[in-house]
Amino acid sequence: MRKGGPRLGGGLRLGLLVGVVGGALAVSASAPGVALAFNESYGGGSLCGSTCYFQSAGAHTFSFNEGGSLEGSPYLACQLFNSKNANEVTHGDGYCEEVYGGGEYVWARVYNESGKTYKVAGYAET
Repeated sequence: MRKGGPRLGGGLRLGLLVGVVGGALAVSASAPGVALAFNESYGGGSLCGSTCYFQSAGAHTFSFNEGGSLEGSPYLACQLFNSKNANEVTHGDGYCEEVYGGGEYVWARVYNESGKTYKVAGYAET
């Protein structure tokens, strides 16, 4: 299991704003020369089940992406991709995660492919 933001619901890690900001301040105060990793929570609302998706606000050198349902177990897909050759995808029931080691700037997405609307959220980190 990867370390990172707090876990909510069926193993879904969502970087809560208070935890992320507090943790970043604590790390920067104790080790000012250390570069911090970037993480982003995205989605968290109702997502249609006809290949609808939530996406990260920007492309980063994400190496990890996960998505999960905040209710039920819809068929989900996690994707890290860019306009070049990166396109890594995994699927799961209620939860999915993708690891990418390419080091390129990629977008993070979580798709709901269940055919029914569910509340879905995603989390990605560099």
